[in-house]
Amino acid sequence: MKIFVGLGNPGTEYRHSRHNIGFRVVDAFAKSLAVSFRKSSPRMVTAAGVVRDRSRNDERVILVKPQTYMNRSGSAVLDVLRETEAGPSDIVVIHDDLDLDLGRLRLKSKGGHGGHRGVQSLIASLQTHQFYRLRAGIGRPPAHQAADAYVLSEFLPEERPIVEEMIERSVRVLDCFIKEGPEATMNRFHQ
Repeated sequence: MKIFVGLGNPGTEYRHSRHNIGFRVVDAFAKSLAVSFRKSSPRMVTAAGVVRDRSRNDERVILVKPQTYMNRSGSAVLDVLRETEAGPSDIVVIHDDLDLDLGRLRLKSKGGHGGHRGVQSLIASLQTHQFYRLRAGIGRPPAHQAADAYVLSEFLPEERPIVEEMIERSVRVLDCFIKEGPEATMNRFHQ
């Protein structure tokens, strides 16, 4: 079983913000599996599906969108682990990253939170940093804009095609992660 956690903030006012790229990626992955999200607890909405891997085995996938706001995402993910008896190494967290250029993706295993409060919440709640992260580049804010305001802003019209292509690539990364494993995925998508 794999658990793909998209980080974001609930509510229509945040739907298209840079900070919600994780939600958008798991939404696109759910669409590729033809599954829908449902409220599974007050802290999260989930969708479940099956992906056939390379050896013709079925891999169960749970998609999670915490509804706790970014800074408290860890509590929802901890609930999922308790319910499924999965471990942190079964998780891929998809989140925005200011340190990557817009459109860049980076799959990473373990590490610090890099200032991302959602990832910081996961590390604190799970008491480990031993989970995978798919970092989706949103670029740095302009010099006149604070990072907090930037991540809550929407993508500019000229950025949207780049974002849509990044979301499509993210779905391919996650599919490859299931079918070929993390090492093969990193080798393929980091070139």
